[in-house]
Amino acid sequence: MLTQGYSRIVPMLLVGSTLGFLAGCGGAGGPRPPMGKVSGHVTLDGKPLTTGTITFIPIEGKGGETGQNAMGDIGSDGGFTLTTFDTDDGAILGQHKAIVIAHSAPSADIDPSKGIIPSMGGPNGYKPPKPLVPEKYTDPEKTPLKYTVREGKNDFTVELKEN
Repeated sequence: MLTQGYSRIVPMLLVGSTLGFLAGCGGAGGPRPPMGKVSGHVTLDGKPLTTGTITFIPIEGKGGETGQNAMGDIGSDGGFTLTTFDTDDGAILGQHKAIVIAHSAPSADIDPSKGIIPSMGGPNGYKPPKPLVPEKYTDPEKTPLKYTVREGKNDFTVELKEN
């Protein structure tokens, strides 16, 4: 008699604990921090930067406790929109450092899909893409770029200078 009741309880406990475990492992990852939509333009010496990526890095202690970076591609007009979790959702609220990474296009005679592999030596050897922005804008420790993301829409002009 006891065995019969026990045989019903064990499967119910297994199903219940499995469902509880699966609910805890959902893709949402818990509540998301408050966000603000972020877009804008990047210029270099007053002209639109036409390629690259921009990243907003939360500053610890000023809204950056959760630490999620936001990134966006820089378009041909210098425009960008940031993404943290979902496409174009913006950045977490608070202060951020910004870095910009942009390089010139690789040599036109290099096409890995056709099996053309660059030679590193000689006068006609492969030359890596040249950075398009000064190094200080690419390093989170050196960047002078700082922005505060607030609720709602945020539109920033990110002005880079060669010197």
